Amino acid sequence: MMKGFARIFEAIIASVVILASLTFFFVPNIQASGWGDAMIQNLAQDAIESAYFNGTLTRYVKTDDRAPLNAFMTRMLPQTVDFSLEVSRTVNDIINIVCVDCTNDDVNELKVILNPLDFSYKERNISIRVQPLAMATNSVPADTNILFFFNKVLIKTYESKINSTLSNGGSVVLLSDLTQQDVQGTIGTMFNLTWLGTSSSTAEFDDVYDGSKVSHYVARYYANNFKKNLPDIAADTFTFHYSSVRTENDLKNIAKTPGPNSNAFVRANYDIVNSNGRSVWISDYTRTDHNDISTKATDNLTKASVMWASGEKFKLDMTKKYPAPVNFRTGIIVFDGDVYAVELIVWRIYF
Repeated sequence: MMKGFARIFEAIIASVVILASLTFFFVPNIQASGWGDAMIQNLAQDAIESAYFNGTLTRYVKTDDRAPLNAFMTRMLPQTVDFSLEVSRTVNDIINIVCVDCTNDDVNELKVILNPLDFSYKERNISIRVQPLAMATNSVPADTNILFFFNKVLIKTYESKINSTLSNGGSVVLLSDLTQQDVQGTIGTMFNLTWLGTSSSTAEFDDVYDGSKVSHYVARYYANNFKKNLPDIAADTFTFHYSSVRTENDLKNIAKTPGPNSNAFVRANYDIVNSNGRSVWISDYTRTDHNDISTKATDNLTKASVMWASGEKFKLDMTKKYPAPVNFRTGIIVFDGDVYAVELIVWRIYF
């Protein structure tokens, strides 16, 4: 009797040992369903679509009324998540410009070119703020959108600081005549310029209708500043000192002489450093009388180019937020006088 019980006990122990050894070779492959992530993604999409279709989104973007928009999103989303709202493809509501190593006269001149500094674009209030900065002894303020230069020599002097700004998504604008040496150096690389050799002084928009070209967006801003439509400004001309810069077969010409192998007077560049940053070069022009019709037109072209250089991306958050590494993004294209995109970024508070 005892011997039989011992054999049964031994068999049980042996079975346990065998099963335990098998678990070493057969590791269970259990994967998360991802249902929680899908639910957050759906809630985010529902929230931004609800805000758009009930008029909340467009109303608060126009008025820059961030508190009620953020309150609406807070009600729509679970308490376990945080969020950020980003608008892109339209001019920034606030454009902070640093005029690098500028005198008081330079700052005043820039303000006259960009006048009025507070204006309306598609029923949105836009504000341009200009301040001088001695770059050799000061850091670039964190909220800077554009580094503006009248002095082309400073581009090479501050190349490292400019590239740092570009890498962080900022922009640089240069208003200056150029020589062949300039174009074949740092300026040519930063602003994507090549030398043509022949010179001209009159330009028009490259293309006001093609939405893939920078000139289309600059033309939209230009037309709005003059309270006109795109067909009304397609044939507008601009007078500069001269330009021997060549147009390129790309999407970055803004103002040029008509036809192929022509002169460029305003050129854009983008995704310059680490796929970030924008730049605009503007050939200089006679600015002694800003009431002159020709000067007004070129002033307005300069302002419209600055509006594009603002980055066309801004947040609608109440405070500065940094999304968690794991986040969920959803967006919507808004058609409301202007066409722009709004992206909602959502992340778990505890991740």
